[in-house]
Amino acid sequence: MPTVYVVAQDQTEREALAALLAREGRRLVLLADLLDFLGKERFAESGCVVICPPEASSVREMMMRLRTAMPDPVPVIVVAAKADVSLAVQAMKEGAADFLEKPVKDARLVASVRAAIEASRVRAERMQRKRELTARYRTLSAREKDVVDAVLGGRGNREVATQLGIKPRTVETHRSNAMTKLGARTLPDLVRIWLDLAGPAV
Repeated sequence: MPTVYVVAQDQTEREALAALLAREGRRLVLLADLLDFLGKERFAESGCVVICPPEASSVREMMMRLRTAMPDPVPVIVVAAKADVSLAVQAMKEGAADFLEKPVKDARLVASVRAAIEASRVRAERMQRKRELTARYRTLSAREKDVVDAVLGGRGNREVATQLGIKPRTVETHRSNAMTKLGARTLPDLVRIWLDLAGPAV
């Protein structure tokens, strides 16, 4: 189940947010301080963080500390009082998924949390796919990797054979083996897998 971490110094504020989000059936972790959150051993792969800074001026510092401690992007929703446009822009530049100004409407916060959790779910799926593809990629021989690189570079089997100093039939064998190991049934499948391997994890 997705986890929503609520970070707010004010106990009344924490409890109000918890009561609202609990109606959504979310697993909640309530924390009084950002250090408590950063002290967690591991952030759940699916979820988000709702941060209520004690003062508007601390938004940028809190976001920077989060990004330094957690290089993997985690959806963060900032709920701040007396915020101006420049502060909102600053928070978004530091990686905030959303920026809400108090008093925030219940429906607006719920919608923001839903969107953040969905983004987190997609991120988790991509990370899992990247891990699986990386594991498969490691089973390829050096020659199979060379052949796939050359084939995806637009070269035909004979050109690849000449480039690598092997027979066209051997190229076909390496290509077929590589596709089987990677789980690619067609050339477009292979292209997508190669792009996913080369791209970011999220």
